[in-house]
Amino acid sequence: MFVPTDNPALPGYKTRLSQLFVHFQDWLHNEMGRYGYSNYLGLAKDSTGLVNIIEIPAAGAQADYPYSSAISAGKIINEINAYKTSHPGQFSSNNHYLVLLPARTDGDGSQPFYGYGKYCFAVDNSSMSVNGIPNPSSNYLGGMLHELGHGLNLPHNRAKYVSEEPTLGTSLMGSGNVSFSKGLPTFLTGSDAAILSRNEVFQSTVATASPYQAPSYTVQPQFAIDNSQQKIFITGNYTSNLPVSEILVYMDPNVNNEGTGANKDYNAVTWKFAPLSSGSIQGTIDLNELYYKGNTPYELKVKLLLQNGYTTSNVYDFNYVNGLLTTNQDSVYTYSNASYAGVKGSFGKGQYTTSDLLAKGVTDNSISSIKVGANVKVTLYNGNNFTGDSLVVTSTSSYLSTFNDKVSSMKVQNR
Repeated sequence: MFVPTDNPALPGYKTRLSQLFVHFQDWLHNEMGRYGYSNYLGLAKDSTGLVNIIEIPAAGAQADYPYSSAISAGKIINEINAYKTSHPGQFSSNNHYLVLLPARTDGDGSQPFYGYGKYCFAVDNSSMSVNGIPNPSSNYLGGMLHELGHGLNLPHNRAKYVSEEPTLGTSLMGSGNVSFSKGLPTFLTGSDAAILSRNEVFQSTVATASPYQAPSYTVQPQFAIDNSQQKIFITGNYTSNLPVSEILVYMDPNVNNEGTGANKDYNAVTWKFAPLSSGSIQGTIDLNELYYKGNTPYELKVKLLLQNGYTTSNVYDFNYVNGLLTTNQDSVYTYSNASYAGVKGSFGKGQYTTSDLLAKGVTDNSISSIKVGANVKVTLYNGNNFTGDSLVVTSTSSYLSTFNDKVSSMKVQNR
């Protein structure tokens, strides 16, 4: 509990919230159990048997911590870190934090309520209790659990159209903040359960290796679309220097040009597949599970979920055109700005000098982001005629950080 100088925590909050957190723990355990996982969310207890809630005195008044993450998130995190430095024994995790602030009493309801990396910011008031479910007038209870999901590494995703939504209801990481608060059917998707099963705070023993260590890896999928069967057949292979637990696939529609990326992925539908010991990828996507077809662009994301909890992500473009799914995995698209904005260039297999790039409308040293088809790789050069430093790109990148505005020539080749 992060307590501003002029807004004390509510009396008896530890008992009330302890009961709520145990309710969340049981709900997550039961949902994970539907997929064969037996994990529990780890909840450290205090000397009285209640969930150990650390109360941290804030440096500022409640008005100093408005909703804006640009203003408040870093400020609060810095204060938590300072407190942790002097009270290290009170903390049971170095990676995940649920940060609650008492509801404001100064007439301004603006305060942090969102996931921020591995931090979940939420609000505490007297209705935040097990007895407050359902709550017809507030979505804060489900909102806390939804944002806690983000703080525990979960991305947005929604129920499958045919096999999940009619029977299971709303995905927690879709619009589950509303449905859970209202006491309506809410569930964890299989991919969410898999991610939590590898989360640091869901392990029964302390890991010997550091959680969330990034791997050296490659992913080389192949996609075969069968519109008559309404299927995408995914094959290919992957490599990783760290053990892989699951292969996760997300299909994220860009509905009405809403965009892609963070907070644009509530409509993403997800599947999970077991990795093969040979390093092969094999899975089938049922297109009947998608909500949006017609003329809708999609990002298909292939993710490796590592045993240490880290998740990689490679992105591939697909498009529905007049109700039929299409893709061109032999193509490369370049953009003059990050996040696939600005001047767009389109390239097939071949070699492109500075003059060749210019002929396609791409000026020298102007490429900032790139989309790469699954069947090809791109070698970027910072000199004309394939000279100078080079970078091999095998998947879509929203920002070429080490090669931003440096491309003077490139080669597009089969993988």
